Amino acid sequence: MPRLEKGQHAPLNVTQKSAHRVFAGLAWEPHTDVSLIEKLENMIGIKKIYHDLDLGCLLFDSGKKPIGGGALAPGGLIDRTGHIYHSGDNVAGVGEGDDQQVSVELLKLDTAIDYILFTAIIKSGHTFGEIHSPEIRIADGYSNHNFLQTALTHQEGRIKSAFAFASIYRKDGGWNIHNISTYLDLPALQKPNGALSSLLIKA
Repeated sequence: MPRLEKGQHAPLNVTQKSAHRVFAGLAWEPHTDVSLIEKLENMIGIKKIYHDLDLGCLLFDSGKKPIGGGALAPGGLIDRTGHIYHSGDNVAGVGEGDDQQVSVELLKLDTAIDYILFTAIIKSGHTFGEIHSPEIRIADGYSNHNFLQTALTHQEGRIKSAFAFASIYRKDGGWNIHNISTYLDLPALQKPNGALSSLLIKA
């Protein structure tokens, strides 16, 4: 699959094995070099000392209306049928590889789900410009091949705390991927019927 630039679409050529699984992964490095100012901000409740990011998954129907069950934050099963699930919360970025994952089993996914939007948010009061080595990807669940991967270090995101990464959507009996890569203020992600649904575009 060629490199997919922001705004571009491509077929999602998932390995045709088992449940046709794909997953999104979010990773970042722990915050260890804590300054005196950061300790004071933590004491008075402005910012946490640790960097707490969450990988989210939002579901939409063919009319771009949110479907219940999607989540911005970890919470076990995302889809009630059990074909979309979150690996669990990691509040500090500790560990190798992906710190959080959302897995999607496309083969038996509810047909009402037409778009799946992956997001990253920061819950600890920080912005992406303060996070160490944040990175997000969508990969094949069988081969671990990355369909799309990006470091969340763009200049336009330095003062933002939310990121709409990519959507996968149904098209002609299969699935496509759309690289959205748009930074947002956190409240915009908490209203999926507004600016967020307008980001969902089919090729």
